[in-house]
Amino acid sequence: MAAFVATSPAGPSSRRWLCSLFALAAMALAGCGGGGSDPAATSDPQAEPLTPAPLVTLTVQVAGDVKLAEGLRLLRGEWKARTGGELKVDSVSLEEFLTAERLVGDVVIFPSRQLGALVERGDLRPLRATTLADPAFGLNDIFPAIREAEMKFGGQVYALPLGSPPLMIFSEFGAALPKPAEYPVATAPTDGLSAAHSLILRGLGYTESYRRSEALFDPSSMTPRIAEPPFVKALVELTAANASRGEQPPIGVAEAMRLVGNDGAKSTLGWPSAIDEDFAAADGAAPRDVAFAAVPPTAETYSQTRAGWERETNPSAVVLLGVEGRLVGVTAATRNAVAGFQLAQWLTTGDVATGLSSRSTGTLWYRASQAGASGRWMKKLTVAKEAEPVTKLVAAALATEAPTLVPRIPAIDEYLNYLAETVRKAPADEATATVALEGVAAKWEEITERLGREKQAAAYRRHLGETD
Repeated sequence: MAAFVATSPAGPSSRRWLCSLFALAAMALAGCGGGGSDPAATSDPQAEPLTPAPLVTLTVQVAGDVKLAEGLRLLRGEWKARTGGELKVDSVSLEEFLTAERLVGDVVIFPSRQLGALVERGDLRPLRATTLADPAFGLNDIFPAIREAEMKFGGQVYALPLGSPPLMIFSEFGAALPKPAEYPVATAPTDGLSAAHSLILRGLGYTESYRRSEALFDPSSMTPRIAEPPFVKALVELTAANASRGEQPPIGVAEAMRLVGNDGAKSTLGWPSAIDEDFAAADGAAPRDVAFAAVPPTAETYSQTRAGWERETNPSAVVLLGVEGRLVGVTAATRNAVAGFQLAQWLTTGDVATGLSSRSTGTLWYRASQAGASGRWMKKLTVAKEAEPVTKLVAAALATEAPTLVPRIPAIDEYLNYLAETVRKAPADEATATVALEGVAAKWEEITERLGREKQAAAYRRHLGETD
């Protein structure tokens, strides 16, 4: 040090510099002394906050799922014990949620088909790669169909899952199911949006597998394809399948499944968590002579290139997601983003995730590790022992990285509601079915024009996975 000082320039500024240097040397020597020094006393005061960080109160808005909101309220005490923070849970209708100008609160739980609408409005924060890479989160434990498709929009992950059920066949065990040339179930649910889903599922079966993701709209122009032959054929079949119900009111998925369970129908569409617990666990109800099965592939598909029907040489079943399903996202407006992401991760992992997700009828187990707890979602519904294990069916359906998703575009429910209304009118032959679906296409064009064709087309392409 002496040699260094000897070569230093002399002057007022130099003397001040030397004083500072000697003071630092003295502090270093004091720190190297034995015994009584306290390391904390010499630490940088900027390294840690002088006072503890304020406790955070997070507001969670749950849209269109009262049971999930109730389950989340039961977790408030556990979250507070874990973090010291408070949870405020607001349960709102889906209509109220969708018509709000902006999302309120810090975290939202919503139907997965609304992901695109929320992202397009700028309401959600994308997840950081570090969150997804956290071993405690267990990204690879989530089934590929959800991990690689439903959680993403425009190639970016915007929300974490609480489960998404694929449509399956629910039937009396051993009952003869319709042939491939017929509608796959004896009674199709048509109340609410289920009418649109019942039609879309069958129409996708008649669509060439590599075209299924773009079956409803042309991605470049948003021109509707709902009036094309696959959907016309599907509508005629669906109408014939439900003809035996005559003038009876339409029934939803849960009602249709209860009908099968009570010997009122041979088969319908549904998923393992759709029915309510009172029905599943009713006295004398178990074991039931019922079973789940994958929707079988069709025997033929419509070739867009050759404009005709062809025998399917490599038939594949349709995996349709977005019929239900729930996602957890963090709002763009929150000032508590770090705590919000911590909450979202906590709600979607481990025992907490199993307990919360299984309360809803619109979810399903979504991690491979949750298969052992599948009974929580099935709500004590017991299927025939000789039937294919439900866990095996679900794992097979969700093993694909490229399922077909209900289009996650702004106003998707408006598009689907108009289609559902038309399906319930039940045109009886190909000519009237074609006219009816052409009317749907015209209405869809009006919706698209009102919202902006270029914007809707861009959202649809992001839904399909196109990145900016």
